[in-house]
Amino acid sequence: MFKILGAVPAPAPTGPSALLKLVAGEFAPDVARLWPEPHTAYLTAPAARRHLVGLAFALGRDVAATGDGLLTGRLRGAIRMVAPSPPPGLERALGRLGETGWSGVAYLKLLELLADPKAAKLLRHAELIDEGAVGRLAIFPEAMGRALHLSVAMTDDGATAIAECCGAIASRSGAVVAEAAAVRWAEVGTEAALFEAVREDIYPEPPPPPFATTGRLKPLATKADLRDAARRYGNCLAGRVNHAVSGWSAFYEWTAAPGAIAEISRDAIFGWRLEEAKGPNNDVLAKDVREALCAELAAMGVYVGRSGWQLERALSPDVGRGWRLPTVAADLVDVFGG
Repeated sequence: MFKILGAVPAPAPTGPSALLKLVAGEFAPDVARLWPEPHTAYLTAPAARRHLVGLAFALGRDVAATGDGLLTGRLRGAIRMVAPSPPPGLERALGRLGETGWSGVAYLKLLELLADPKAAKLLRHAELIDEGAVGRLAIFPEAMGRALHLSVAMTDDGATAIAECCGAIASRSGAVVAEAAAVRWAEVGTEAALFEAVREDIYPEPPPPPFATTGRLKPLATKADLRDAARRYGNCLAGRVNHAVSGWSAFYEWTAAPGAIAEISRDAIFGWRLEEAKGPNNDVLAKDVREALCAELAAMGVYVGRSGWQLERALSPDVGRGWRLPTVAADLVDVFGG
């Protein structure tokens, strides 16, 4: 007995090949459904056409309805199938996106950049438009979303750090303050300048100084005061802003010649204690300058001597045995640097 055979069913569509996954990226499964393996029409198309397909998927277009028009039709007409009102420069940009597909987020950001005159100018002059640079704009705070001149030189980790700093400012000072900071950051010219601007903004102003100005001691009460003093004295004071902002330390300028910067810090036992005092370029102060400075600090209520930690540590059975209590003079060597 013979069995009557019906029509042979069409083979089930296969998934994307390894090559297609490499070339089409996140859209490989969508491409495979429209151009089954070996995906010849898609893989042999120019890179600009493949990117146009990716852009269409990113925009949620019905790519199946356009058929092979995106791959074979006149490019300008194919672009209008995807973006009826494309931004200037899109046709040129599609040919400069490299050989492998971009993420949907990056394609959408590219359209946004092409609509921005400043960013579009950079894109027009780029021999190759880097997906990483465009993608990092999506990591940046929203107000920096078109600062392509900064994202080009930055790493993903750097962009993430910038975004987290903006979030820290928002948490501390509110969204309006954070957005204003990000707007300023977007206008700086270089990666180094950006990091410096963010470093400046992530710290609030220090709390009010614990002691008012005396005859020869003037508080450095603001971040600007600290930066200015660091420049004039040629020291690392600008890098110690965090000490002042936290309230752990306060900084004063000794205005009598030759001048000095004194750091006083909170001490659990003594209240405020002299932590360090140095002259211009971190020079060691002369004996008469030290004496005058210490006298004025003491009159102000600042202790000059060993730390409270040293004193508390001495209250142990091993003092004078396994552990020796340093002299006050030895501790003051650290304070004055010699």
